[in-house]
Amino acid sequence: MTIDVIVALSKEEIGEKIKAILISNGYNVLAICTYGNELIRAIKQFSPSIVISGYKFKDMNLISIYETIGDECSFLAIVNEPYKSIVQEETDIFCISSPINNTLLVNSLDMIYQSERRVRKLKDKVHNLEEKISERKIIEKAKGIVMRELHMDEEEAFRHIQKNSMDLGMKMVAYSKDILDNYRL
Repeated sequence: MTIDVIVALSKEEIGEKIKAILISNGYNVLAICTYGNELIRAIKQFSPSIVISGYKFKDMNLISIYETIGDECSFLAIVNEPYKSIVQEETDIFCISSPINNTLLVNSLDMIYQSERRVRKLKDKVHNLEEKISERKIIEKAKGIVMRELHMDEEEAFRHIQKNSMDLGMKMVAYSKDILDNYRL
């Protein structure tokens, strides 16, 4: 699987060298940016997995960029020691020091990508669980209406919703929404 990367450094020639290293290691370099605003546009346009960035640009710094668009992708900062502590205090960006060690660069990118994949999977799980909880609340409300209107106990009301939704070829939550819609005051 190819990992999409944007390289953003104030000096284009260093960006080109990093691009060559990345391409030789199987990465797909989507763009090289030298301005912060250019980087923000590129992130919105290309949706990269990772941005490799320096700290200072002619129009803004990495922290300003991260505050604007940090949720869109992961970042790897290549910074000098004085800026490293600033970036680490202000953000959750992973930093490596310059001058760049090729092996450290590639290993850091791999680690960030793996972490990003794990976070994405966890976010998907959380989303699915939130959806199930929401559906369960709808079914429970509908069950309460069925219990009240048809004078059934909890188990009978659940079976009623289950059977009728199956007979109609609907999911229980869709049938429950219909019940709620029909009994709104």
